[in-house]
Amino acid sequence: MKKNNKQRLLGLLIILVGICTMAYPRIANYVNQQFAVKDIADYNTEMAKTEESTIERLISIAKEYNKLLPLSYPADPFSGDGINYVQQQDYQDFELLQPAVMLGYVEVPSAKIYVPMYYGTSNTVLDKGVGVLENSSLPVGGEGTHAVIVGHNGMASRRIFTDLEDVKEGDVFFVHVLNKDFAYQIDQIKTVLPDEVEELRIIKDSDFVTLLTCTPFGVNDHRLLVRGHRIDYDFSQQHDSTVKLLWWQTEIFWPLVISIVILIILVGVFIKFFKKRKKKK
Repeated sequence: MKKNNKQRLLGLLIILVGICTMAYPRIANYVNQQFAVKDIADYNTEMAKTEESTIERLISIAKEYNKLLPLSYPADPFSGDGINYVQQQDYQDFELLQPAVMLGYVEVPSAKIYVPMYYGTSNTVLDKGVGVLENSSLPVGGEGTHAVIVGHNGMASRRIFTDLEDVKEGDVFFVHVLNKDFAYQIDQIKTVLPDEVEELRIIKDSDFVTLLTCTPFGVNDHRLLVRGHRIDYDFSQQHDSTVKLLWWQTEIFWPLVISIVILIILVGVFIKFFKKRKKKK
């Protein structure tokens, strides 16, 4: 192979590797998001088949559990320091407190977030979705509750809560648990240090949900707290966030197209090279 051809081929290879490196986070996120959307669809199908008496039993137990929670502050989920698990013998086997069981899902239209929700903040949970912080309320609504929902920021293969910084006060987000839908309007956005957990406390007569993630991107030495209070909402008029999310994800299209074109060119160069070598022999 001539020197110019070798240089040309090397250049194409470098470009291909660069494009693949840049495209990987988007492609991986897109694939993982498809799994998340499928998990949520399967969850909704399962809930539609579940008897209403079973749903009401689970909601009732969850509300009883919430009443037993201490009024002290939950601990920071990412450091793990000071987390005290509420030990109640009667609830150890409760379905909604099992980390492997999908608890529901969270939807934040203004940040294109649509993600499965589980109980707990272990790495296993936070690698596949968001988790309800230990010692915070289960997100089933009711006065005197404050559910804290935790998600990672800046993961290479999943966005989870990466775009949470795009929300603003007045935006509405949704928490779906079992076959129940809850709407919350954002009334407070704060950036705090990991040990500043006062804003996560349960307040009597209030119904709050706080979305929590690390910030700033790449440093993660602070916590972004996005709090919402419960509001009435007509879910029959809710737009289809899933469709919008999937359309937004098509930003992977052009990196894929360019990578395929370069790959075709490389294959063509190799074929041409081997044909020339064969003729010389």
